[in-house]
Amino acid sequence: MAERGFEVTTMLRGLRDGTMDAWAKMMLNLTYSHEYQRLQGMISKPALLGIALWRKARETAMSGVLSQLNMPSREDVLSLSQRLTHIEMTLDDLGATLEQLRKLTGTQRPPRTASASRADNGGEPARAPISAKEA
Repeated sequence: MAERGFEVTTMLRGLRDGTMDAWAKMMLNLTYSHEYQRLQGMISKPALLGIALWRKARETAMSGVLSQLNMPSREDVLSLSQRLTHIEMTLDDLGATLEQLRKLTGTQRPPRTASASRADNGGEPARAPISAKEA
């Protein structure tokens, strides 16, 4: 009796797999047909147009709100990001050119101290620690 149950299960699995393969082939033939694609385009165009109009209205309203709150818009942030990237690339190019000039002239780069690097960044230069006698 165990063998017979095994045969029924195998038969049902084969039937299931065959049905799924037939269904998949039928759906592929349907979705690749010209008529289906044309119908899908006719259905989706109004929805895409509505989404585009809604997005434009939302962006207009949001830019008005952001300008009243003195906050940057997405376009402002992207523009600033592009400008900063351009400045960074220019500085990298200048640094590489300076390194090449130093190599050609044989001069060495002066060592930077901690106080000089802080002063260059707008901070105060480092000071010597105060000893107990000075306090």
